[in-house]
Amino acid sequence: MPADLSIDATLRLARDLCLGVAAFCVTTGGTVRSEISDVMPPDDAEQRVAALALSCMTHPGAHGRSLFWSAEADETGPPHPDSSLACVVAPIWSGEQWRGLLGVVDVWLPELDQEQRDGLLGLAAQLARELAAPSSHETERGPAFVPLGSPPAGASAERFVDEVLDNLPEGLVVTRADGRIVLVNRTFSTLTGLDMDSVLGEDVTAIVEPAAATGVERWEDLGTQDERLAAVLEPLLGRSGSSATLVVEGPAGRETFRADGRRLESRFAGDCFVTLVRAVGGQTAPHGSRIQQLLDHIEDGIVCTDAHGTVLIANRAARRLQGLTHDQLTVGEPFPASTALCTAQDQPVAVDDHPLVRSMREGMPVDEDLLLHEGERLVHVAVSARPLRVEDGDGAIAVLRDVTADRERQEHLTHYALHDPLTGVANRYLLDDALGRMLDGLVRRGGSVSLVYLDLDNFKAINDEHGHEIGDEVLRAVARRLERAVRGEDVVARIGGDEFVVAHLSGERLSDGDTVVARIRKVLSAPYRFGDLALDVRASVGWVSASTGGDTPQALISRADRAMYEQKTARRTQVDRIPA
Repeated sequence: MPADLSIDATLRLARDLCLGVAAFCVTTGGTVRSEISDVMPPDDAEQRVAALALSCMTHPGAHGRSLFWSAEADETGPPHPDSSLACVVAPIWSGEQWRGLLGVVDVWLPELDQEQRDGLLGLAAQLARELAAPSSHETERGPAFVPLGSPPAGASAERFVDEVLDNLPEGLVVTRADGRIVLVNRTFSTLTGLDMDSVLGEDVTAIVEPAAATGVERWEDLGTQDERLAAVLEPLLGRSGSSATLVVEGPAGRETFRADGRRLESRFAGDCFVTLVRAVGGQTAPHGSRIQQLLDHIEDGIVCTDAHGTVLIANRAARRLQGLTHDQLTVGEPFPASTALCTAQDQPVAVDDHPLVRSMREGMPVDEDLLLHEGERLVHVAVSARPLRVEDGDGAIAVLRDVTADRERQEHLTHYALHDPLTGVANRYLLDDALGRMLDGLVRRGGSVSLVYLDLDNFKAINDEHGHEIGDEVLRAVARRLERAVRGEDVVARIGGDEFVVAHLSGERLSDGDTVVARIRKVLSAPYRFGDLALDVRASVGWVSASTGGDTPQALISRADRAMYEQKTARRTQVDRIPA
């Protein structure tokens, strides 16, 4: 079956399984496919479903592995619970690669039962197979280079191979048959102290000491170029796959290495010699190289420049934490710009605005937190720059540290302090803060704030009859439904055992609390299913509103609490009056 037809058929199955009015598939590239039933109004159905699908891509649950719920962020016309679209969404994963989302749309979908949940996740797995088209990196012999997840912009097999070569534990030299060096890796440069760019294209005899190969003091005494190359390439660079001693003339003097070579008939460079180079015995690299090796093993990035902005020191971590490739941030070159490094406001950092350059220019310490876009991952980088006297001028040194894990721990602790641990919605502290900001804003921009107070009826009986585990599941389900019933900027909070509060901000002076309450009643009215158990959970709901900044959060919550109890009392009185 063609892929297009398979996707359409899968969407129809998803829509019918969850009894929705539409289904959609949205890929990571932003392509939306939808299957819409005839019951939806034809005018803007496709546009609304597409907009809802694209908005789900930014939902916190989009990159997870479980179902989540979302709804239209904005409504056209007067809000009404029967005119708002909501969706239940399953992330699509192909192995470790996130492919997109599968969603089913309806007017405030009820909670799905287990069969529907399992079926929707199964259909998402089917879509993953449809979307996993063969990639350009696959060859007749199978994949040659398979990136994990979505590769960053510009990633390629060649870039990956470059990274591998530069991280080999041994130095690598490739020499053509005419003696020209066509490839060296960074390990060779570190071992020998020779700059990578300076040796590329050079004659191999320029770096090998003649005495070790021939016994003569100068290459000029050996004879012709062919004789010189034979002396170097055959016994030292391994024409026959042998090992030999290689003596290199570097900046620190003569250094001796072990060379293991092999001949290569390359399709790109012709007849070549591939040589691995390692230190002999317990020999260490030259002093400067040892320092560079030490710096490259430090997790923090270190960069030092002179008064002219020329890089004097730069380690591997500095290149990574600035979003630079292995051939950037090179010693002896100007301090480079990075398009991946951004301010806390997510704006690219220009070279002149970099903390290191500012510290050098202003002659004072500069500490700043920056963001690094590392593919799809956002890295928090703390940069600490200080002026530094370098030779005859004022340079600067900067230390870059990846503080992402610290930020995530802090965010987790902050979230735990401000959210209910059972349901995940806001707690009383977060509600007071958010409600205070809403009320303060009324003075500046007008509008109104509706506060809805809910108390579950007979919740104690559920705990007594079915146990606290089922009671906790009911509270979690109520919280999820309340979040589906309101907009993203509204606040849902649990402030007691079975008491919830919803704070809703409206741009109109006349509160739309009735509409919010109607929507809440609608999503709470469907049965709650837990395995074979179905429960009918009702709630007493009261609400109040404020259109000026005179109320405090505590006063508004107290008024809403009284309104809820008045409604609960009225319902009890009504029940008591019904004849037995």
